Amino acid sequence: MFDRSRAMFIMLATVGMIGSADAAELTGAEIKTMLAGNSIYLETTGESVTGKAGQGVIFYPSDGTSLYKTPAGVIWHGKWEIKDNTVCTNWNERPVTACSKYDKAGDAVLIIDVSTGKTRAKIVKTAPGNPENLAP
Repeated sequence: MFDRSRAMFIMLATVGMIGSADAAELTGAEIKTMLAGNSIYLETTGESVTGKAGQGVIFYPSDGTSLYKTPAGVIWHGKWEIKDNTVCTNWNERPVTACSKYDKAGDAVLIIDVSTGKTRAKIVKTAPGNPENLAP
């Protein structure tokens, strides 16, 4: 006997698995190339380190310091480093080291909280240098 709802569930589950297989975790070297000396424009979620959704930008100088213009417009100061396939940032304004992995699916790069597995942000674009003139 053919169970239409079961067949639909199997088909949707298969499509879901195929879609998630397209996501690829970036390596530490790929993350470093993306970040070092660049500004990353983000669309944050409520799972971001600020706890607020919105648009922000982080400048990652090659010297390991970082400046983050939060969605609220406040500038945070920190230090970043690559550990395996994650980037870990310690913000002075929130002194808990937050580590994230970067997953690429098609053109989208998502920043995933390593400890919770939740999406913190989506990278909207990258730009060389510090075009926002974020200052320490």
